[in-house]
Amino acid sequence: MEVLAIPHNGNVSNGRMYDRVTQSGAPLSAEYAETRMRNEPISEVFQVKGQSEAHPRLSTEDEFADFELFEQVLSAQAIESEPRGSYARDALRTGLELTARDGFNPYRFGVIGSSDSHNASSSVEEDNYHGKLPLLDGTVGIRLGVSLLLPESQQRGLRWGAAGLAGVWAEENTRRALFDAMRRKETYATSGPRITVRFFGGWGYEPAILDDADFVERAYDTGAPMGGDLSAGDALGPPRFLVIAAKDPLGAHLDRIQIVKGWVDAAGASHERIFDVAASGGRLPDPVTHRARAVGSTVDVERASYENGIGAPELRAFWSDPEFDPKLEAFYYARVLEIPTPRWSTYDARAMGVPAPEPAAIQERAVTSAIWVSP
Repeated sequence: MEVLAIPHNGNVSNGRMYDRVTQSGAPLSAEYAETRMRNEPISEVFQVKGQSEAHPRLSTEDEFADFELFEQVLSAQAIESEPRGSYARDALRTGLELTARDGFNPYRFGVIGSSDSHNASSSVEEDNYHGKLPLLDGTVGIRLGVSLLLPESQQRGLRWGAAGLAGVWAEENTRRALFDAMRRKETYATSGPRITVRFFGGWGYEPAILDDADFVERAYDTGAPMGGDLSAGDALGPPRFLVIAAKDPLGAHLDRIQIVKGWVDAAGASHERIFDVAASGGRLPDPVTHRARAVGSTVDVERASYENGIGAPELRAFWSDPEFDPKLEAFYYARVLEIPTPRWSTYDARAMGVPAPEPAAIQERAVTSAIWVSP
């Protein structure tokens, strides 16, 4: 029987989800890596109990990593979860290091998002959030701690987020096609909005392909989609990446597209870098930091509202890695950010007539599965 498992809540695994040893403490092996990737080709990175993409303590130069952090182990005691081994980007880097050292990689996975709701509904919209567990956060008053003061061990609702959704690129909307797409990791995750994103990598792409009517067909024919692989043995210079992102039709405009790169150096140590490859309003990235300036904000906290007066409904980018070394293994994935919008707790605070807790605004996002480049 063909099966796959999708692990979730890596952020509260206390470092166990993507560890460097087995749960019994034994060293990882090639057999373990093969078994894990056969059974767990994708992992969840957005859901109600926080995000598991990146942590600010592990990605110190990522100003957007401080997003919907939920860091308490799910136990009766308030134990902080160990970040290392709990987040997907860190796991992808660990996989590169294990490949360099031992020749196998148990963490070559793709990503999705899910709601993880326990109330028979999908509460992923910030302005229509209705909680996860009815007894603990089923009303506005309970969620904000206004109408019912729960024991400290159960006061988690305010830190939960309205997330997330799984994006799957399949040939058709059938069980077989969806399963196969998840198996090949042609998937992406959003924190709730229905953002659409395409991500391809290859050696022979040219910028003009983004404007072609048959863009997708040509991109498949001459490159690899999200979740795919490229070999530097076929390299004609650095790899070239294509990204197109469109906003949720009922949601906020887009701020920027980023490409997150991870690589392992000759000594076997992994590194990461983030490149802004497209930004709304003609903003250009700084040549040193590779970042565009902040998009600004239209959020009115008191009214729990925003306007699409900034940002763009669609962004697209052709990008070539300026620091590529064909002798080093690397991964690349795309992250798409919306403009700031009110968090669900801000909408709830307006309904209750109380001050909005922080953060009052967030930047929702989509994250794609990676494309791996082998030496």
